[in-house]
Amino acid sequence: MEVNYIKNDKGVYQTIDVLINEKPSIIFNYLSTTEGIQQWFPQLYVEERSEHGNLYFHVEDDEDLRMGILQFDEPNTFEFTWDIGTVKFQLSEQQGQTLLTLKEYLPYEFPHITLDFSGWQYQMHSLKNLIEQGEILAQSDFDFEKNQQEIAQKLRL
Repeated sequence: MEVNYIKNDKGVYQTIDVLINEKPSIIFNYLSTTEGIQQWFPQLYVEERSEHGNLYFHVEDDEDLRMGILQFDEPNTFEFTWDIGTVKFQLSEQQGQTLLTLKEYLPYEFPHITLDFSGWQYQMHSLKNLIEQGEILAQSDFDFEKNQQEIAQKLRL
């Protein structure tokens, strides 16, 4: 897995590239269907699986957060709003594997940038593990605190 960051005057960007031993169409279903996404990110569910449809983040004891689907090009691209930012998944086949690229943008006003970036890194590890080995990565096997510190140092946040 390769992770890169970019900053500008508006906010920060995270790009995660991960190679997965599966076809793009299978991976796309893990990203864009409720049945698929809840296997590795159980707080999310999809309503109307199309451009201008919605994805929801279930929040305990609160109203679920609606995120609009901005781009839906099966099995290549799935982009949606993420609070005040955006998340975009791009898939491309490479020699029998799929390169899954996550591109996330968060403005500086987003309250927990390093936590969110770290969370997506965990989720990408977990998704790869689920698809290739049949189970998600245990949260205890991912050092969130150390990861967040590294992100903060690299971005100077």
